Amino acid sequence: MLRYPRNLRGAEIQLLITVLLFFAAGYLLIVAATGAQELRLNVRTVADILWPSVLPFLLFLGVSIGMSLRTPRADQLILPLVALLAGLGLLLTARLEPSLAAQIPEAYTGIDAKQSLWVTIGVIVLALILFVPWDLLFRRYLRTSLMDWLDHHRYAWLSIGIGLIIATFVFGKDPNGSGVRAWFNFGFFYFQPSELLKVILVIFLASYLNEHREVVAQGYQLGPLTLPPLPYLLPLVGMWGIAMGLIIFQRDLGAALLLFSVFLAMLYVATSSGWYVIAGLSAFGIGSYVLFNVVAIVKTRVNIWLDPWATAQGTGYQIVQAIYALASGGVFGAGLGRGYPTVVPAAHTDFIFTAIGEELGLAGTLAVLIAYMLLIFRGFHIALRVPGRFRGFDQLMVVGLTTILAVQSFIIIGGNLRLIPLTGITLPFISYGGSSVLMNFLIVGLLLRISSHPDG
Repeated sequence: MLRYPRNLRGAEIQLLITVLLFFAAGYLLIVAATGAQELRLNVRTVADILWPSVLPFLLFLGVSIGMSLRTPRADQLILPLVALLAGLGLLLTARLEPSLAAQIPEAYTGIDAKQSLWVTIGVIVLALILFVPWDLLFRRYLRTSLMDWLDHHRYAWLSIGIGLIIATFVFGKDPNGSGVRAWFNFGFFYFQPSELLKVILVIFLASYLNEHREVVAQGYQLGPLTLPPLPYLLPLVGMWGIAMGLIIFQRDLGAALLLFSVFLAMLYVATSSGWYVIAGLSAFGIGSYVLFNVVAIVKTRVNIWLDPWATAQGTGYQIVQAIYALASGGVFGAGLGRGYPTVVPAAHTDFIFTAIGEELGLAGTLAVLIAYMLLIFRGFHIALRVPGRFRGFDQLMVVGLTTILAVQSFIIIGGNLRLIPLTGITLPFISYGGSSVLMNFLIVGLLLRISSHPDG
């Protein structure tokens, strides 16, 4: 058994090296299988192929070594899991980008190069969260800690979130032609404000529920009946309204379901009352049923989910091709670079899980599901281990951030497998998308920072 210096995060570094080797082998397999046979794979060619995407992994290793010095108590499994998922995302983006089959100098002008850039920036954001002495800076200039500052400005965060929603109505763009104007165009990249909105929502709810959890949990006694404290349940009504508004005006079903699910999870953890969850789900269900009969896109999505074969050459084409892709993958898949995942429209974003199923088979999809389950488990484990003096805001925020990853994964995987109606949302760390990648790394950075608190 290998021995390491006292603070060196040996298990984490071993796992990261394993992921790096897996990624390098997979990348070379894709290059060899997608029309690069005419290339002479000498040392320089291999370096040209691997370097842009290996850079994030080298940064992962640097972050791990830095955490050994700065935050040795932080969770050692989260970073390797994120590296595994992000690496798989880079592999599949390179696989699904046709420019990879061209000459090597042109191979990094497409979305695979952009995804490598976004992952690299995401790792840098994670490092800034972990290594910059934020508490020291905040105490010196604002006389408070970072977490207290986040906790004490909840209505500022709420105002920013509402402002983002309003701004999408006015300035939102639809680069994909999907009918959803949910992006801001900054010229050199598109930013999806709902990605930032979900983090802002978690900060606001963690602060609000931490202050009012006892009142919300107990309610008012009126004779033999216990009534909910209506004045303190305005956020419930407000979140229901935001979710319905996103469906009506933005036709963004995925963001609406994600935001509302995160809210219900945090409300349940704060109050330990299942009645609030039942009431919230009932309100969302009633609202969705009404919108099913009013909003055309909702009805279309549900009808496609129920019977995609009825419109297999039209609106149901994407789902039908995804079914064929998953079926053709079998148990072990066709192999990296040997399937036809690009037949499915939007395979690099909405349907990247079906690409995994076709080329890596049932074994590959189960491995991805296990990786997400472990990541979610470690997130909730961090919430349980938050020291007593930090319980409250910190713990609720960890629950909310972990729930974002859990619900987002379920929504897109469930849509790919026809368990629920398909919604336009990204698979964390794997799907192509700059704003999604950045926000997910921000979430992981906050989880690792909170997990570094010494017990007690």
